[in-house]
This record gives sequence, structure tokens and C-alpha cells, in this order.
Amino acid sequence: MDVEYKLRELLVPVLGKNSIDEIKPEDALVRDLGAESIDFVEILYLIETTFQVKIKIREITMTDYGADGLPEDGRVTPELAVKLNKDFDDDRYKEGQSVADIMQIFSVHNLATVVERKMKEETRS
Repeated sequence: MDVEYKLRELLVPVLGKNSIDEIKPEDALVRDLGAESIDFVEILYLIETTFQVKIKIREITMTDYGADGLPEDGRVTPELAVKLNKDFDDDRYKEGQSVADIMQIFSVHNLATVVERKMKEETRS
């Protein structure tokens, strides 16, 4: 199953789009597609029912990375920026960004990466 494509299909009605063509993998869920906090509740539910994996909100708000470099001031460290960019095969994460900044740029591709990772974890369990 192409997780990224299926995820884009699921996002169409949630984000009020007319077709999958309006949702690109590189689009940021909040900044580009206008996702709001209530949308994430529905998105996580659809992911759980479609892919049979449970994703916690902290996994997409990056608070799950706290032990790996998010200091008390809530800013991304150089080490965490490298880890995020590696984990998500991306280059949009930079030192000094806040959790709010990260949520603004978290993309459809990033979410698909989280889903794929969870699916692999589930098959190993």
C-alpha cells in the first residue's frame, strides 16, 4: 500500500479539499493546507482505522523528541534539527525553531513517514 497516497486521499474531506491533487506530499498540514487542532483529532482517527496503527498527538507535535534535544526553552537544538531532518528525509527543520514553528511546517510526507514507521513497529511486535 502506498501510505502517502492513501493518506492524501484521507485528508481530502478532512481539510475541505475537492481532490487529492490539491494535497501534495510536501505541503505543510497547518501552513499550506489549513489544518486546525480539531482536524488532527479526525486525522489521527482515520489513520488508526485505515492503517490499524495508533499515533499519539505528541508524535506529530514533536514533543516525543523532547529527550533528544528540545531544551526547556522549547527550541530545536542543532542536534535535534539534524535528527528531525534525517528521520523525515527533509531539510526544513532548523536550529532555534519552536514546537509551534515545527507544527506549522510538518508536512503530509512527514506524517506518512510516522505512519510507515508505526506500521513497521506493529509488524515487529
